[in-house]
Amino acid sequence: MRRNKRIKKRSRFATSSMGVASLIVSAFIMMMIYFAMNSKCSSITREIGKKEKELQRLEAELTREKTRWDEMKVPERLKTALTRFGLEMDVPREDQLVRMNSSGKPVPGQLALARLRASQPQQPQILAARTALVSPMSRTKPRRMMASTQSISRRSTKNGVRK
Repeated sequence: MRRNKRIKKRSRFATSSMGVASLIVSAFIMMMIYFAMNSKCSSITREIGKKEKELQRLEAELTREKTRWDEMKVPERLKTALTRFGLEMDVPREDQLVRMNSSGKPVPGQLALARLRASQPQQPQILAARTALVSPMSRTKPRRMMASTQSISRRSTKNGVRK
């Protein structure tokens, strides 16, 4: 009977030490997971900070450029730029404006459009006259000259010496 008691004591010790060891291993694994996630989060936080600084820098640059562009659009600045480059420009008159619709075609009934059409010759008639003057032979593609075997000159040899 004594022997049975001894076996029971050993088995209790083995099971209790295995429980403690598994607890220690699981705690170690949890700590490693925590440290890995913490380092990943801190690196992502640093990247976010860099991106936010870059965003602020770009927004400031955008406002500077908008201000610069608005200053360039002032009529006095436009006039000085035109005189500097020697351009003589002025605001167009009402009869020089052509208004377009959403499909990109001029809106009918405009005075400038009527004057433009009256001043230009009609293109379809000119094209028809040009195609009538062209001969039918000029419309065909030119033929390629094929080199025949007879037209190729061959060097004759006499006693193995070429001429």
